Amino acid sequence: MASKIASTNKLLNIFLLLFLLQTTAAAEEHKPPEIKPFEIPTFTGKAVDWKNPKPAINKLPTIDGDAIFKVVNRCYPLKSGFGLDISLKAGATYKDTAGSNQINTLDSNKYYAGIVANMPLYSDVEIDKDRKLEYQRRMQTTDTIKALLTGVATKRRAERLMGLYEALEKRAQERIKNGLAETAEQISFLEKVATTQGELDQANASIEASRLALIGQCRPDAEQEVNDYILNQIK
Repeated sequence: MASKIASTNKLLNIFLLLFLLQTTAAAEEHKPPEIKPFEIPTFTGKAVDWKNPKPAINKLPTIDGDAIFKVVNRCYPLKSGFGLDISLKAGATYKDTAGSNQINTLDSNKYYAGIVANMPLYSDVEIDKDRKLEYQRRMQTTDTIKALLTGVATKRRAERLMGLYEALEKRAQERIKNGLAETAEQISFLEKVATTQGELDQANASIEASRLALIGQCRPDAEQEVNDYILNQIK
């Protein structure tokens, strides 16, 4: 009798398990799909901790424009035309006028010593022309250094703004997700991030063009040293 009851209970448990499985499967079939709401992506697409934005601009040492100007002018392959190039040469000779093979104190008047100064022979017009050409080159170097310093300042400012705008853009995205703001809020910051990225790209291009223009004036043996110095200044 007891065995029959046990068998009956097992059958009931099996039927109950099958019923539960069938019910669960039917419920899953009729479960509504999980459709996520539309989310505007950020401009960069990277994860940003909007609660901890990038710190303020690093107070880097001021770039010494005078030092860069002097270094570039010294590495130019030609000497400066703003000073005369004078070289001195000393020499001594002996002149035997009497054909004698004996030398005594009376022969001192037969020795000649002198110092010769050599300097290039330029006319006033040529000197003035050379100086004007060098002046123009120096002014061009000054303009290039100005563009370099402006590019570095613009880059540092754009990097700071980028950090702030990225944080505000991510914050707006979270506010939209929680129904606290409209999409226009995120789009406005997205546009600012895109504009700042363009400013950053232009600054980097200006820095590279200025650096190449400066080292392009140098002679080959000094080019790498000057390039390393400029890179160290603008880092």
